[in-house]
Amino acid sequence: MQLVVRDPAYTSRLASFLESLGQSPVVSGPAHVDLEPLSTPTDRAEIEVYLRVWKVLYPDAEVELAC
Repeated sequence: MQLVVRDPAYTSRLASFLESLGQSPVVSGPAHVDLEPLSTPTDRAEIEVYLRVWKVLYPDAEVELAC
């Protein structure tokens, strides 16, 4: 799964945030964070919850799921 950050200034913050939640993010570009492939719908739901929390913490940092 790939996450696309609108403002590349937030890319490393997003990766650190996800890592603090037990994920294994890889920054693959200035505005891209890759996660391990999701194997179940529950995995995707978990990432979506994390991104909702991210939106509260960083309301100006837009992130899109680009499976």
